[in-house]
Amino acid sequence: MSSKFVRGFYVVGCNHAGFRPPFYKSLGLWQGSINIQLPHDTNESLIVPRERRAGLDPIDLRGNQDFLIRACRLKGAEGYQVLPIDKTTNKPTGHHASKIIEIALKIRIDIKPNDDLVVELLGFDG
Repeated sequence: MSSKFVRGFYVVGCNHAGFRPPFYKSLGLWQGSINIQLPHDTNESLIVPRERRAGLDPIDLRGNQDFLIRACRLKGAEGYQVLPIDKTTNKPTGHHASKIIEIALKIRIDIKPNDDLVVELLGFDG
């Protein structure tokens, strides 16, 4: 398996991460996520994870959501790219259409809005 790198900048999210403690805990993650705005010409195949996890929390169950995840690293910290999807259509939801990816890490890191960030996405074939 190989990795690919994407570069973008940190944008403040909607603060709905507090509704997902069981989901984050199930993956061993710090509760919360980092939204990274990528260039609009970023290839779709690069930012759609393959591994599926069930939604566990009230916000996910009401929204009929599951998640696609992919292991990643940001500033040396391990975590996952998390992409909400609609259970009935399997289509990405959230900010995906705007080329914003959501990263959740195992530890808290210090970042500020508009920080330039490079994310290593793991688990690509060849």
